[in-house]
Amino acid sequence: MAPSTPAARAAIRQGLHHVYHGDLEDRRSRYAVVEGAWPAGLTGRAFFTVFPYEAVFDRRTLEANPHMLTAPGRVLTVDLDPDDEGEIALETRYLHVQSWHVRHLAPHATVRTDFAEYSWLGMMNLSNTTPVPVFPVARAEGGPAGRRLIVSYDAGTPNEFSPGSLEHVTPVGRAESYLAAVGSSFSPMIMTTGHPVYDPAFEPGAPRLLYTHLVPRVVDFLHADRRIRADLHLMTWDGEHAPTPPIRVRVDGEPVLLEQASAHQVCLTRDHVVVFNANLVLNTAALVEPLLELIRRALHKRASKGLRARLDRAWTRVLESLHAPVPTSRCAVYVVSKKDLREALRRKATTIEARRFVLEGELTHAVARADDTDGQITFYAQHNLGADPADQLQQGDRLVDGGHAHRAFLGLFTGTTDLNQVRKHTIDLRRGTVETRAFPDPDAPDEFGFGMNLLPPAQPLSYETPDAPGLPGALARCLERPELTWWVAGGYLPEVTAERAFEVFRNAGHPRLVPEETFRARMGDGSHTVKLFALDADLRLDSAYAFAPGWFAGAPVFVPRADATSVRQGWLVTCVWGPDAPHVEVWVFDTSRPLSLGPVCKLGPGAGSRGLRPGFPLHAAWIDREGVQGWAKPHYQASMLDVPTYVKVAEVGVMGAGFLWRALTQQLGR
Repeated sequence: MAPSTPAARAAIRQGLHHVYHGDLEDRRSRYAVVEGAWPAGLTGRAFFTVFPYEAVFDRRTLEANPHMLTAPGRVLTVDLDPDDEGEIALETRYLHVQSWHVRHLAPHATVRTDFAEYSWLGMMNLSNTTPVPVFPVARAEGGPAGRRLIVSYDAGTPNEFSPGSLEHVTPVGRAESYLAAVGSSFSPMIMTTGHPVYDPAFEPGAPRLLYTHLVPRVVDFLHADRRIRADLHLMTWDGEHAPTPPIRVRVDGEPVLLEQASAHQVCLTRDHVVVFNANLVLNTAALVEPLLELIRRALHKRASKGLRARLDRAWTRVLESLHAPVPTSRCAVYVVSKKDLREALRRKATTIEARRFVLEGELTHAVARADDTDGQITFYAQHNLGADPADQLQQGDRLVDGGHAHRAFLGLFTGTTDLNQVRKHTIDLRRGTVETRAFPDPDAPDEFGFGMNLLPPAQPLSYETPDAPGLPGALARCLERPELTWWVAGGYLPEVTAERAFEVFRNAGHPRLVPEETFRARMGDGSHTVKLFALDADLRLDSAYAFAPGWFAGAPVFVPRADATSVRQGWLVTCVWGPDAPHVEVWVFDTSRPLSLGPVCKLGPGAGSRGLRPGFPLHAAWIDREGVQGWAKPHYQASMLDVPTYVKVAEVGVMGAGFLWRALTQQLGR
């Protein structure tokens, strides 16, 4: 086992800086082939949600050590059709949802917490998580149908954008369509899923967007050390009318109470909707700690030196009492029959029955096999054991290498404290059982690097039925029974691996997959760099590409060939950063070849063009070229900001009183 060298460590620090830091201004850049050749047939547009450090720590807003997940929504687009000069266009665009406008109009009225952003106008919807291709929409003059695009957020409602310009179109539903988690006269906090699913075959000629809606238990906020629980609801949207009212999910007649308020992931099969209680922990500290920090800073500026020391000691005790609990080591999975959901919608039912299955180990994301006609639901899950996605690197954190957290990396996820795994779960609905297998094997040291800091996988999103023509139909056929899934291991990252995280999980008595002493001894191996790897349907390692130290990759997006019937017939398009230059590169892998052979094409800035620095990538999606070019603005429109009647009445009263006062003073000659 070779330790990481000083040169490798320096490269990792520089590469990580390039991944996380980005341009604040949006712009377009032309990229050209710098290695290999652009594949014939690779077409369409890729969408990547990205978070630059400069937006997370925006000096124009009230900074309070926020989390990367509360960054404003931003999308990087990669047009996969070369222009006449053979160049590819990359462009970044902040999403102009309500929070974007408020942040620019009243920046000092905006505060970010670990989960949300709010101001005097209420809770702000960031729309920063997942791009989801949805309903077809045709131009008035005919031609191929375009595709609509949704971008989601766990602490907000989905929002619709143009897939071409990324112009904001509409929120999905008004505030009155939902049950507020936190009330507000202008913008209440509404919690939905970060990964909604689109079902093109929900009913003949009637596709639907399906997503969860959570309502936290308010009493849990009174206990600083308790996970916030939540009531689980399902909602649907047909793209033309208001969303259907929330339907409460029950198991054996009892309403579901999620152990922790996160249903971050929803998966779709042919006949079922699968909801996961993910390992994002919401608690009181996540909401009030940033506000308390603002108060502490204000007092610190005005206090004497002696009083400052006492304030700091008191603040340390407050932080200890508010510390968030670790995620539960189990994951509840709820399976809802689409047949039952259709019937519930027809009857306008307020409840629906689900089946519950409990998996061992924290779960973050999953990729489901579409075909469940054999009565078995199969999905491949990302288990970030010993890691809390809601935790971030904080000022003053002591790192495992003996150093302290650098300001340039604050807000990033803290490194894992245990071996992460990909697990294949097969739920047998007839027998009521779950069969699980996992990779990597904790007893196989040569596989250890594949479980270091798992990042979100490639999650192809089908937006047509398998019998549809063209590339959308090809994508759907590939996802019926995929032979491969693709994953990214982030490697050993001492720059974000805090001793505090080890202490928190250790003090909680959290179960471990690998003993801590063994894990610490193995994790510093110099071979544990970033890896892009493919697993077959039985979780055997198909192939892998190991990046050199200092090189990083985001979740790839899968693009099928025109005649594809298998995921081995297409390409992976992924964003890549290195230690030598700050801009992003675009690499293309051919899925018919082993990943170990490397990319078939690399893109870098074209002649005279400055490369883009978009920020940290999270999730990705793809839409075919006709889907982008054929888009037309849909008829559905909901207001971005709701103003309740009592506010309107009060404002009329204020204006009327002002009118009368001015008239009176003028009459009296004042």
